[in-house]
Amino acid sequence: MNTVSLLTPPMDESEPLPEERHPGNFKKWLELPLLTNYELERIRTLSSLSFDEFHVQNPADLTYQVRLFFAKARQYLVRYVDEMKSIYKTHKYKTIERRIFYGLAKQCHVVLLANDWTGALELYQEVLSHHPDLFSHDPSMYFGLGLVYLHFKQWKPAIEAFTRLLYSFPTGMIALQAKVRLGVCYMELEDYNRCINLFKLAVNDSDESVFMPKFTIKYNIALSHENNDELEIAESEYENLITELTQHISFLQSKSNVDQQQVDLLISVKAACLRQIGWISYRRSYKDDANRLDHLKKAQENLISAHDTDPRDGQSYYYLGRVYGEHEPSVSGQVAHDAFVNYRFSIDKKEQNADTWCSIGALYQRQNQPIDALQAFICAIELNSTHSAAWTDLGELYEKNAQYQDALECFKNAMLNNPVAPEPIKARVQFLEKELSMPVPARPSNHASSSTFETVIPSLKEAYEQPIPLELRNRQDAAYADREAQYDNAFWDLWEDFRTMEHEKPEDMEWDVTYPRPMEDLEIQVMQLLRANEPALVKAEREVLECLETSEAVFKAKVIEYVIPEAVREMPRVTEEMIQNLRDHGHLLESPRCYSFPFLPKISFNDLPDSFSLLSELYVSMDISAQEIMQMVHRRTQPNSTYLPVFEEFAKLPEPPRGPVKPIVTDEDVRTALERSEKHPLILKTPILTVDNRKEAQSLELQRFLDGSTISCIRGLTGCLRLDLSLFSTKAVAEIDGNQEIEIRTQYQLPPETNCDHASQQTWQCVSDPSYTTVNKYAEYQSESFKHTLKGEAEKIKKNVGGTRGPSPKRMKLYKRASSPPKHLKSIKYGTNIDLSDDTKWGKQINELSKLPAFCRLIAGSNMLSHLGHQVHGMNTVKLFMKVPGCRTPAHQDSNHMASININIGPGDCEWFAVPYEYWGKMHKLCEKNGVDLLTGTFWPIIDDLLDAGIPVHRFTQKAGDMVYVSGGAIHWVQASGWCNNISWNVAPLNFQQLSISLLSYEYNKLRRFKSEVPMQLMCWQVAKNVKFTNQLIYNTCKGVLIRSLAFLRMVADYIVSQKKTIKAHTRTSGEQSHFCMTCECEVFCILFVKDIGGKFTVFCVYCAKSQGIEGFIALQQFSFTDLYSIYDNMKYIPAANNNKMSFTA
Repeated sequence: MNTVSLLTPPMDESEPLPEERHPGNFKKWLELPLLTNYELERIRTLSSLSFDEFHVQNPADLTYQVRLFFAKARQYLVRYVDEMKSIYKTHKYKTIERRIFYGLAKQCHVVLLANDWTGALELYQEVLSHHPDLFSHDPSMYFGLGLVYLHFKQWKPAIEAFTRLLYSFPTGMIALQAKVRLGVCYMELEDYNRCINLFKLAVNDSDESVFMPKFTIKYNIALSHENNDELEIAESEYENLITELTQHISFLQSKSNVDQQQVDLLISVKAACLRQIGWISYRRSYKDDANRLDHLKKAQENLISAHDTDPRDGQSYYYLGRVYGEHEPSVSGQVAHDAFVNYRFSIDKKEQNADTWCSIGALYQRQNQPIDALQAFICAIELNSTHSAAWTDLGELYEKNAQYQDALECFKNAMLNNPVAPEPIKARVQFLEKELSMPVPARPSNHASSSTFETVIPSLKEAYEQPIPLELRNRQDAAYADREAQYDNAFWDLWEDFRTMEHEKPEDMEWDVTYPRPMEDLEIQVMQLLRANEPALVKAEREVLECLETSEAVFKAKVIEYVIPEAVREMPRVTEEMIQNLRDHGHLLESPRCYSFPFLPKISFNDLPDSFSLLSELYVSMDISAQEIMQMVHRRTQPNSTYLPVFEEFAKLPEPPRGPVKPIVTDEDVRTALERSEKHPLILKTPILTVDNRKEAQSLELQRFLDGSTISCIRGLTGCLRLDLSLFSTKAVAEIDGNQEIEIRTQYQLPPETNCDHASQQTWQCVSDPSYTTVNKYAEYQSESFKHTLKGEAEKIKKNVGGTRGPSPKRMKLYKRASSPPKHLKSIKYGTNIDLSDDTKWGKQINELSKLPAFCRLIAGSNMLSHLGHQVHGMNTVKLFMKVPGCRTPAHQDSNHMASININIGPGDCEWFAVPYEYWGKMHKLCEKNGVDLLTGTFWPIIDDLLDAGIPVHRFTQKAGDMVYVSGGAIHWVQASGWCNNISWNVAPLNFQQLSISLLSYEYNKLRRFKSEVPMQLMCWQVAKNVKFTNQLIYNTCKGVLIRSLAFLRMVADYIVSQKKTIKAHTRTSGEQSHFCMTCECEVFCILFVKDIGGKFTVFCVYCAKSQGIEGFIALQQFSFTDLYSIYDNMKYIPAANNNKMSFTA
C-alpha cells in the first residue's frame, strides 16, 4: 500500500530540486506549517502501533512527502512542549507535567515512524528517564522503545521493554505485537521454551499480527523445537504446516482476484518447511550410522523439493551442499563439484553466511586444497569471529600442516566461543601447549625430508590478507559504511532544513487552521466555585481545579492542543450530581472526607482491569465487608453510574529492593582491613547456634532469631532430638528405591571462590550439564569416587613422608583474593533434586522428620505452606541431594522467596555462601552485567566481584548433622567439601516479612513470565480460613490480598455474564493441585477458563481466554461466592490479650 495515500491527496513525490529549496532565502519559521484536514487528524492518531504501516528497510526509501509530513508533525509537537514548559514555570501542576509528557511521547512516535532510529532511541530514553511513571502507564511507549532496541539487535533491553508492557497490558493488539517480537528476542537468545510459549500465545490470539502472520509464527514454533533438539516434534509441526499451506495456497489460487504477494509468502514458508525437514534428516544421519544413507537420501529429496518450490532461498543451496559433501569418497569428484555449485549459489543469494564459508573450507580440506580451505575459513571468521567450528577446522588445518603455534591459537579461540564438543578441543590445547613448551630436537643429518608438508600455508596473521578474505572484508566494510551513513545523515537535513524552508501554499489544497480551544461556560463556572472553596478542597477536587486552571492558562497562552488528544482527556468528568453538591455543600463529592482517592469517581471503564496485581494500592478500608465490595464492583457494570475502584486497576511494575540506604561498611573500612591483612569486612559473620536440649530446640526465641537473620547454622539440633539421619544415607535410599530415575549435573571441580568455563576463563556462568541416571548407578559413582581419592591420597603420603608443614589454620581464616581457575579441569557428577514425596516409599523418613520443632517441620500450623492442602514438590515435600567433593548447588533464591531448611546427612562437609535479601536488586544488576539471569540462570558468583560491588557475603561450613536455616529471599549457593548427602525443603513462617516478600516475588515472577511454584491467592484464602490473627501487619497484608482477589473475581464473573456465558459450579476436590494458566503460567484461582485441547481439558486465565476469544471456553467456579464471603467476613484480628487460643494464631 502506498503510504502517501494515507496522508494527503496524490502529489508529486519526486525529491525537490536544489533551486526549489530557495537556498538564498532561508529564514526561520515564525509560524507553524500548514496542515491539511487529513494530516491534522492523522497526527492525532499516530503512535508506535502505526509502525508496520510506515516501516521500510532503508530510511531513505520513505518518500519525500511522507518525511515532510513527519517533519511538520514534529514541528507542531516541539512547539507544544516548549509552550507547556513555559506555562509550567508559573503553574507547577501535575497536570501540566502530564501534558508535557504527552507531547514528548507523540514526538517519540513521530521520530520512530519516520524510521529515524538513532533519534528515536535518544528521545525514548530521555522521556523514560524523566517520566518513568507516566512512561509505564502508556503501553505505546514501552512498545516503541522495544521496537528501537529490536532494530539495533539489543535483545535483552528489548525483552525488558516488551515484558514490562505485557505485565501492565496483557491483552489487545499491542500485547499481541509485543508477544510476537518478544518471541523473536528469546529465539535469538536461544531460550526456546519461552520463545515457543510466546509464539503459541500469538497463534491462538483472535487477532492477526502484521509483523508476523500466523503461518510464519507456526513455522518459527517448529524451528524453535528443532533448535531445541526436539526433532520429532519439529518434524511433525513442519509436516502439519505443509498440509495447511498446500490447502491454503490452492484456495487462494482458485480465487478470481489472486493476491500474488500473499501466495508468494505462503510458498516461501512451505519451501522453508521442506528445507528444514531435509536438514533434520541430515542431522539424523550423524546419530544413526546404520541408516545413514537412507537419512541422507531423504534429506536430498526434501531439499531438492524445497529448491523447486522456492528457488530464491539461498539456505536450501547451502544445505544441499552439505548433503552432497557427505557422500562416499568413491564418487567424490562429481559430488564435490555438486557441493561447490550449491555453495556458490548460496553465496550468490546471501554472502554474509559464515556457515557456508566454513563448509566450503571443510570441503576444500577434504580435497587436499589447503590454501583454498584456509581462505574459506578466514572468510567465515571475518563474518562471525565467534564461529567455533571455523576456528576448530582452521586449527586442524594448521595442525595437519605442522604449524602448531597457529593451530594452538585457533583451538584456543574455538574454546572461547561455546564449542559444541569442548572436551576434545581442550585436549588438543593441552597437548599442543605441552609439546610446544618442550625443546625441538635437531633433525639427523641422514634423515630424509618428508614431502608431507611441502605446502606451507600462510600464518594466521598473514591469512587475513589473502585475496578472497581481503575482498570480502572490503565489501563488508563498504556496506557497513553505507549503513552508518544512513543513520547519520538520513534525517539531519530533513529535521533541520525544514525549519528554514519556504513552502508554497498550493491553491487546490484545503488547509486547516488550528486555534486554541476556549473553555466552556460550565468549566468556568466549576472553576470559580472550586476557587471559592479552595481551603476546604480534598485531593481529588484540587486535581479538578488544577486541570481547569491549566486549561485557562493554555487558552490564554494560545497553545494549540488539538494534536494532543490525551490532553483533552486530562479533564476529569464532572456529573450534574457533583455540580449540585458543589453548589450546595462546597464539595464535588457527597462525603469527601471518606475518600482517599487522588481522582474523581470513574464514569467510563473497561470490561476488565488492564491488569491485576496482588500488590495494587487499595482504595478501601480494611473493615469493609464482602457485601460492600460486591456493591462497589457491581457499579462497574451499570451504565452512566459512577464507579469508585476497590483497588488501583493499573498494575505498577514490581521492583526488587535496591539495598540498604546506609552501606554496611565504607570504602575506608575495606581499605584499612586489606592493608592490615584482616578479614574482609564484607565477609559477614554467620550465626552458628548450638542447641543442647529439646527445650532450646522448641524455643520461640530460636525461631524469632532465625527469622531475623539472613542465614544461620544450627548445630546439635538433630542430635538432641535423636533424628536417625542414616535413613537418608546413600545405602538406605538405594535399598528402598535404587531404580528411581534422578537428575545428575556434570560440573567442574573448582575452588569455591571462583568459577570458569570450558576454556578455564573466569565467568559467572556455571557449567552444569543435565542428564539422568538411577540412584543405584549414582551410588556406585559416589563410592568409586571415594575409593579413587583415598587411593590417590595414600600414594601422596608415601611420596611425601616427613613432608612440609601445612598452612596455618589462623591464616586460612583470613580472606584472600581468589586464585585463578585451574588449567586442567576435572569433571564430576552431582545427583540433585531426588524426590522423597511418596509416603508409601519414604514414610519412615518423613515420619522421622516430624521430630523436628514446629518452625522447621514439613507440616505445622505456623508453616503457611501446610495450609495449601496439596503438595508442591520440593517445597512442602523433601528432596535429597547426593554429592562428591566439588558438587555445586548454583546461586538461587528459593521459590517465591520462601525460607528453606537444609540438613547435612554427612559424612562430609558443605561450604555455604549467602547474600542478604536486601541486596536482591544489586545482585540482579550484577548478574545482568555478567551475562546471567538471577531468576532462571545457572551461575556461581565470583566472591571478588561481589565484594568489589559492595555486596556483603556470608560464608561458613556446614558439618554433618548441622541444619542450615535460610531466611526468605536470601540468595545462597553451596559447594560440597566432601562426600555427603543433604535433604532440603521449604517453610513459610507465618509472619509479615515472609508474606510480603513472597507476594512481591509472585508479582515479579509474573513480570518476568516465570511460573510461581506457590499459588499465593489460594494460600492466603486458606490461611485466612484456618488461622486467628494476633499480628496487625500480617492480618492487614493477608486481608488486602483477599479484598483484591474477591473484587477481581466479581469483575471476572460480571465479564462472563456480559459475554452471554454461564459459570458452572465445579467444586474443588481434596488434595487437588492448584491451577496455572497454560500459556502465561499465572495462578488461576476459583474461576477457571477451560478448553478441550487434544482430548484434555486445559486451564487458562481470563486474560488469555479473552485474547483467544472467550466463546470457545467453559467457565468453571471452584469456590462459591457464598463460601468466599464467609471466609472473608469471618477473618478477624484478635489482639494478643484477647486471644483464647482455640485455634492456631499468627
